[in-house]
Amino acid sequence: MKIYGNSPSPFVRHCRIALIESGLDFEFLIDTNYKLSQQRSPTQKIPFLEYEENGETKVLTDSSSILRYVREKSGQVFLPTVEVLNNFCTVNTLIDAQVIIFLFKKEGVTSENVNYLKRQENRIQTGLKEFEAMTFSEQAPWSDFEIRLACFLDWVRFRKHFSLDAFPNLLALLARFDKYQPFIETTIVDA
Repeated sequence: MKIYGNSPSPFVRHCRIALIESGLDFEFLIDTNYKLSQQRSPTQKIPFLEYEENGETKVLTDSSSILRYVREKSGQVFLPTVEVLNNFCTVNTLIDAQVIIFLFKKEGVTSENVNYLKRQENRIQTGLKEFEAMTFSEQAPWSDFEIRLACFLDWVRFRKHFSLDAFPNLLALLARFDKYQPFIETTIVDA
């Protein structure tokens, strides 16, 4: 089993954590350019997972399908309730919004003159305020929602996208993850 991606991506990191937790044998292949993902994924994004089944190579091209495959393959449950699924999807929305902001900023475009980007910034802040009011697990096993959220928060911290100081509960969650071995093993390095 091979997972393709890059270290900073919260989507890739979450899949790597799930693979470590599962005990399944896998190889992490860093794809630092978009050429391979353009060739292998119809959505031209990372992560994607290659695996063998009945002598045939198969490819999963979305982190959610990868997570479901890994969880089911290792006898674990993926997103057991609609509430957990909703929270997981909300984190995905926040990540997507931050990716949009990040990529536009790399092109020299900021929210000062683009209402669409300002809306993305607002979406992130209101989503984080919602999560700030929640109660999270004190230790593993973590839900896939909590793992996804921690991966996002660490990516924000790593890239210095914005300050998390207004969210002490979320910072406390991140501090707990900072001591979790699969989180440590997948520490973000600049690709």
